[in-house]
Amino acid sequence: MDTIEEYMDRRTLIAGDVNSGKTGRTMKILQCFLREGSGKNIAVLDLAPDSVRGVGGKMEPPPDEPLVYLTTSISAPRLTGRNENHIRQLAENNSTAIEKLFVKLYQQKRAILFVNDATLYLQAGHFQRFVEILDTASTQIINAYYGNTFADSKLTQREKNRTEDLMKICDKVIKMPCRTP
Repeated sequence: MDTIEEYMDRRTLIAGDVNSGKTGRTMKILQCFLREGSGKNIAVLDLAPDSVRGVGGKMEPPPDEPLVYLTTSISAPRLTGRNENHIRQLAENNSTAIEKLFVKLYQQKRAILFVNDATLYLQAGHFQRFVEILDTASTQIINAYYGNTFADSKLTQREKNRTEDLMKICDKVIKMPCRTP
């Protein structure tokens, strides 16, 4: 059972492969914070695409909580792209859409920030910009894809490298167990 004390004033990353339980674990931690009455201090940046062939999915926090919930239409580049160029374009489009969420978050900063599926920004976005957004909150709980489901490509390599960069600046990294085929 998670307690909020182990996450307070820290940057925590939950990393794992597709369907390893990253979003579920993030939701459980969010629910702990909500049970403690922290809703008004929480912002959720939900960068996940809608589920595509059982992959991905939004967090969907309880609607009756006073938290800030920001999301937008996000593509799943490797699952929906026709070729390498189309995949790259979808990732760049995601980055542009997510940047608009960053502006909204900056206008509604909260002390506690949850980020669902950070890798959708890291695929084409600016790592330092992402860190600046994280730094707007004193407590950060982030999840990110880190696995072997997707074929090796420039986008996959960039995503992996940026996720590893993120791991280096986190106080705590929770690696979810590999999924079973």
